[in-house]
Amino acid sequence: MQRILSAFLAGACACIFLGAAPAEPPALHAARAALVKAVAGHDWNALAALTAWPLAVDMYQAPPKLTKTQYLKDHRKLSILFGDGDKDLLACVASAPIALQGDKTQFGFDSWVADCNGNEFFFGLKGGKWLFTAYQNINE
Repeated sequence: MQRILSAFLAGACACIFLGAAPAEPPALHAARAALVKAVAGHDWNALAALTAWPLAVDMYQAPPKLTKTQYLKDHRKLSILFGDGDKDLLACVASAPIALQGDKTQFGFDSWVADCNGNEFFFGLKGGKWLFTAYQNINE
C-alpha cells in the first residue's frame, strides 16, 4: 500500500511540475512565424499588423515606447530590433524555446518571451490575436 501511495504522490508531483511550464500555444507559434516572414520579406504592413502599439522597448538609448506613427515614418525603427533581417536572429525568433514571463518584477510580465542571445522578443494575446508586444536587449 505504501508503494502505491508513493508512486501516486510521485506522479502527482510530476504533473504539478510539468504544469508549471505551460506549452507554447500553436497560434502563438504561427504568429511568430508570420512576424519573421513579414520582417524577412520587408512586408511593413504585415509587420505593423502583427505588432501591438505602442511597442514597449527596453534598450540602451531608446525611448521606452515605439508608436505606430514613428514606425510608419521610419520602418527601420522596428526592423533594427530584428537585426535588419539577420537570418540567424529571425530563425531564433521563429523557433526558439519560448517561456511565459511570470515574474511581476521583470520586464514583460505576463507575456511569452523568446530569448535570442539576449535579444528578448515578447508576445501576448491582444484582442484575441497573438502580437509582438515588447522587445528587450539584456546585453546592454
